[in-house]
Amino acid sequence: MKRILSKKIKADNDTGFANQANTQGGRILNKDGSLNVIRTGLPLFERLNFFHDLIAMNWLRFSLIVLSFYILMNLFFGLIYYVIGVEHLNGTLADNEWNKFLESFFFSTQTFATVGYGRINPTGILTNIVSSLEALMGVLSLALVTSLLYSRFSKPKSKLLYSKNLLVAPYQDASALMFRFANSDNEPLLECEIQLILSMMVKENEKDERKYFPLKLERDKIASLAMNWTVVHPLNEDSPMFGCSMQDMIDYDAEFIVLLKAFDNTYSQIVHTRSSYKYNDIVWGGKFKPMFYRAKNGSSTVLELDKISDYELVKIPEFNPTVSL
Repeated sequence: MKRILSKKIKADNDTGFANQANTQGGRILNKDGSLNVIRTGLPLFERLNFFHDLIAMNWLRFSLIVLSFYILMNLFFGLIYYVIGVEHLNGTLADNEWNKFLESFFFSTQTFATVGYGRINPTGILTNIVSSLEALMGVLSLALVTSLLYSRFSKPKSKLLYSKNLLVAPYQDASALMFRFANSDNEPLLECEIQLILSMMVKENEKDERKYFPLKLERDKIASLAMNWTVVHPLNEDSPMFGCSMQDMIDYDAEFIVLLKAFDNTYSQIVHTRSSYKYNDIVWGGKFKPMFYRAKNGSSTVLELDKISDYELVKIPEFNPTVSL
């Protein structure tokens, strides 16, 4: 059964997320920070955003799309030259149909890239028109790919690693909710500011509503993220989680939304990142293990990024069951 939250704990209705329980499915944010929202109601071509998608996708997929486009375009124009007839491509040395197609295809690749080695040249009005259009298509495609590459390289992107779990750990003779993250890039992030918002399904006016509670942090700003940062929310009387158990978090369908902004010195821009934890990511009675140590030469510090999520089980003080929420 859900506990009743104290009226002194105020929810934040200006988060930008919906609060009606029957309008949401699953988590609000995915682990990678993307919104768990499927947008409908627009025609197909208005929903598509090829330029944004090509910038945001991973490098492997981007490379495969560019390569596929290049091959398909040359197959298309190569087939046109083949249908027109290789006799209109002066300088071909083909002696069978397959070699004729290959000559057409490779002539297309040279025209598309505006290379023009000179052995083969088009003759006739129709072949020259096709090669002119292909050269134009090649120039435009090169400009588009160049702009995409520049946008991908110049786009500020933080390389943050978040711990897999939230821990309820001992803290100043009591308990606190903790998670940590680190920057995998060598260049530190500056002027970091973080928000932690607890989303819970609560009963209000005889119906379930999703409420958002900004959690007060031990520290919400740091000057530089040179190492890792353990974010701490004390579980005191001012916390919506005070007196709650794991079962309460399940009943509340709790989700913890992480919002971080920082200045990236490499790009000289402010970057924003998001992440999310669900109630089943909480470890009750855990403590993070150290993830950095002094190097053997004593002149530097070693930060072990692969240990970002390592923790050990510990005992935590029992919540006071007489607390009235």
